Amino acid sequence: MKTDPVSRAEELRRNLVIKEHLLAVDFSGTLQGKDTSKVIELMPNLRDGKLLYRTKINIKEIDPFASKEYGVEFFDTRTKTDAEIEEKVKSADFDFPLWFKHSKGFRMQDILDYNSPFIVQVAGCNFHDGTESGGCWYCFVDDISNDGLASKGKSYVSAQEVLESMVSAQSKLRRNYEQKNFTYNMKVLRISGGEPTIALDWILNLFREADGKRLGIVGQFDTNLSTGHVLENFKRRGIFDKRILEQLAEYPVKVLAAVKGTDDDNLQSNVQASATISSQKDSLIQLVKAGLDIYPQMYNPNPKTLDSFLAEMDKAVENFSLRAHIGPIKLYGPMVKRLGLEAKAKGIDAEKFIDSKMAEWKSNYARACEILNNYLEERYKIGYKKTTRADVRLSVLNS
Repeated sequence: MKTDPVSRAEELRRNLVIKEHLLAVDFSGTLQGKDTSKVIELMPNLRDGKLLYRTKINIKEIDPFASKEYGVEFFDTRTKTDAEIEEKVKSADFDFPLWFKHSKGFRMQDILDYNSPFIVQVAGCNFHDGTESGGCWYCFVDDISNDGLASKGKSYVSAQEVLESMVSAQSKLRRNYEQKNFTYNMKVLRISGGEPTIALDWILNLFREADGKRLGIVGQFDTNLSTGHVLENFKRRGIFDKRILEQLAEYPVKVLAAVKGTDDDNLQSNVQASATISSQKDSLIQLVKAGLDIYPQMYNPNPKTLDSFLAEMDKAVENFSLRAHIGPIKLYGPMVKRLGLEAKAKGIDAEKFIDSKMAEWKSNYARACEILNNYLEERYKIGYKKTTRADVRLSVLNS
């Protein structure tokens, strides 16, 4: 039976935030930690030394260390014009650095500052049922990191600890980049997951403290667009302030809104939960209405229903399709383990099963990019990734 994401979110809340402390993932010994620390090491919490923070170098080509590690041609931003840098970044798979284009103090020449966020990860996902192979099939998070249990592999952390640890990491990384004659000041604080919207009160407090300390950082949090009903319930019960989303929108915080399907079957197959397109759409509208800066990122959309899905979303949210990106699915350690367990349960060869799933996802990605490009050219006379998403405004349309 598929997980009910609403009741699961309410269940997870009991452990995820206790006395203004968030249950965060400790990346020590995790497959995810190994996958994401090849260039920049996992970063410690200053209070206890636990490795609660990681980063993700979004665009490898513009980073002097990552380009070498991953064997890609280095794009030296120090020798490029603002227009050349913007063109390079907006065409990338993960254009996250440009989300902050209109934020106070942003300079295109400082794009590296926005390319590698300081990430704290909420240790529970409401698509995950707590089993070894729960949640999204293509999730790159270890299953134990998503079960929401206060156990080994997690740690409770305060907003102040996160900020102090980030300032320490900024200093260390700045010195590393100076050795290659690059100026670098990590600017982005990202709350990933798991499902961060279950802990919105902690997130709001985090950015309030950051603003009060005048740290000059900007923010991002992620959502799987399944918790619209949860947020309304938490407001009614007094867990969240009734205007919590509007209060968050006062800060320079961007939202990665993960669109996990383009029809109910596609969505539920991807996430192993009883989520619906209707709840996904309603959750998105709630965030946009509050004034938050939303960036839809689609994962494994169904090519057969993508075109009609885009048309329907554009009727509800102006410029949805212009803001949308399609995220490529890459094979990470936790995915290998999860798919391997599924293959074992089915009694089939794990390697062949993983290869077939990756081939399916790769094909869907290529077809979906082509469909989105054709849709945009027909509707807006501009192709996919030809706009800078930060220049496009979203607004909720009257139905």
